[in-house]
Parts: sequence; structure tokens; C-alpha cells
Amino acid sequence: MIRLPPLLFRLTSVDETDPFVANALRDRKHFEPCWCGTRKKYKKCHYLREQKVPYTIGQLLSLQQKVFWRNRGCMHPLASPTTCNGRVIDSHTIQRQGPLERIIDETGHVMHFEPNSTDSEFVASKIGWRNASVFPGYCASHDSSLFSPLEKGPFTGEHRQCVLQAFRNVCNELYRKQALIESLEFQRNIIDRGRKRDEQINLQLSYTRNIEGQKKSLEEMRRLWTKFESALIQNKFETFVNKCYFFRGELNIVSSSVFQCEFDFDGKKLIDMWDLSQDAEMLSHSIMSTNEGGAIVFVWLKSEITPEIVVSSFDNLPDDEKGDIFVQYCFLNCENTYFAERWWEKLISKNREQIKRFSRMLYYEGGKFVANENRLVNWSFS
Repeated sequence: MIRLPPLLFRLTSVDETDPFVANALRDRKHFEPCWCGTRKKYKKCHYLREQKVPYTIGQLLSLQQKVFWRNRGCMHPLASPTTCNGRVIDSHTIQRQGPLERIIDETGHVMHFEPNSTDSEFVASKIGWRNASVFPGYCASHDSSLFSPLEKGPFTGEHRQCVLQAFRNVCNELYRKQALIESLEFQRNIIDRGRKRDEQINLQLSYTRNIEGQKKSLEEMRRLWTKFESALIQNKFETFVNKCYFFRGELNIVSSSVFQCEFDFDGKKLIDMWDLSQDAEMLSHSIMSTNEGGAIVFVWLKSEITPEIVVSSFDNLPDDEKGDIFVQYCFLNCENTYFAERWWEKLISKNREQIKRFSRMLYYEGGKFVANENRLVNWSFS
């Protein structure tokens, strides 16, 4: 079964022989660069950091939002001052008139896991459906023209539709990777206020390693984006492969993202994500709506191996387990997952607790996905 680590955030063990730790432990003058790596002078950074008042969780979340969400320009492959029209808008990665529309309640809200402002515990919260699954991705003109094959007709599983949806996912993840690195850089400046010296070193080392990992991931995502850029400009989509699993049943959960193929559905480890010398391969997933239910859609580069292994492991699951296991997968791997209140309210407590645990994890340690006895969804695959 899925193995969840004891901590949400992967801490790096402190070894006094590590150059980072050794540098942090030595005495330094006030005007020297601080040991943490921010390039600030020691006296203006970690000098007397132990005596500073820590920020509350609410203050940290408020400050971080200002860093995370900012306009980074239109992400259309042909974006330029002459081709773009109007400002960059909040673009939906999950179709508003389609999957999201299917899960709204009578007040126009959908549900999503968000950290609360008191203790950062993730809780199921309501969000207006027009604000769900958005990021500042494209100008209004390019958002409308590029995705018209998805927005102006039903989803049929046609290859172009699948690739366009995957491109949406890649743009969203690229934006979020850039924002996450900036956010982590910001956090590391304030996260250890009021902490003891050894705790400061542990946190700063962990943030340094995590930032290095995110920068590596950003490079991989940029390379993937250029593949999509070339395909869209040339109107040639043979570079990509898609696999659609159509189902009948009530569409109560929607999700869309791109992730690195670290494990397959059998729990087999495909790559060590903490080894930055290895290049990860990417797989896009989306839940699309259809008249009879929906479809799980995977898209990946034809030249890559590990995405095909992941999809094959999903293909080998029994049809009556596919829906339940894929919902688990979405909550464990994808922040961009939304669900209907009516579905959440009907879940038994055991299933709710499982989903809460999965949603709060920033990573996991492998293990085979196993379907719940009380299935999470009633999706029937033909």
C-alpha cells in the first residue's frame, strides 16, 4: 500500500562534514556573507535571528501569496507585444464550462483542499467555481483562440484536444514551478525566526536542497514546454502520445496536472527524484467531462519510456478499481484537484481520512495503489 512519510516536508539530515553545515558553524564577522546563502551580510541576515519574533502561520501564508501570484506574461508560443491583445487573464486549467460546471453546488462553489490560517492543516474548503483552477497564463485573445477546439465543442478524445489540454497543464506547472522557487526563496528568509541555531541550519539546508531540486524540475518543465511550442507553431502533434479511458458515472472529482514519473501505480520506483543527476520524464493527466460521464486522459512525449510504464500499470488495473485508484492518485499527486460538496458529504469517514492524508502530503515514498472496499466513485469503464 501507499507509503506516506512522517513529515510533509522532506528534511535534509545535518552532517557536520557537509560544507554547508561546516560553513554555518564557523565564527564569522558581521560584514561577511551570511552562511545561509542569501548573499546578504551576516549582520543583516542570521545574526541574532534567534531573538526575532516568529511570524504566525496566517502572516506567512498572507506574505507568501503576494510572492507566489504575480503576472509573468502570456505563455502562448507566439506571444509578443504585437500579437497579444489585452492584459494577461486568469486562465482555467480545468474547463469552466465542462468539468468544473459539473461539480458546482447551488451557491456556485466547488471544493478544494486549502491550508487554514491558524495551523496550516489542510481542510476541505469552498471556492467560487470561476476562481477555481486558474493561473495568470495567457492574454484574453490567445486564451480564446488557442483552446477553441476544447471550449467550442464536446470532448471526444481527438488527439489535438488531448495535446492542447496537456499544454494547458504544462503552462500551469511551469508557472507554479517558477512561483514556488521564488516562494521558497522568500520563505527561507523568515521561516527560522526565533529558532535555535541548530534548527536554523537544519531548515536552511533543507530549503537549499529543495530549491535545488525545484530548479532542476523547472529546467525539465521548460524543455517539455519547448516541445509543445514547436508542435503548436508547426501544427504537428505526432511528437506526443495520448491514452483516453472513457467512463460512465457521476463526475464528482476533476483534476489536471503534469507530474514527474517517479512511481507507477504498482509502486515501482522509476527514478530517484532526489538524485539531481537524473532527468525525470513527464506525464500529463486530466479528467474531462462527456455526456455519459467523463474520461481520464494521459499525454506524454512519444520518445519517453517511464510515462508509458506508468500508463501501462494503470491499464493493467481491473476496470472496477480504475476510478477509485485514480481518484487516490489525484489527491496524492495533484494540488489542482477539485470536487463536489455532495460527493464529499456522502463519503464514509474512513475514505475521508484517507483523502485528507493524501492531500496534505508534499511527497510520498512509493507503494502500490489499492482500491477501497467502499469505492470513492461509481465510474464504469468499458
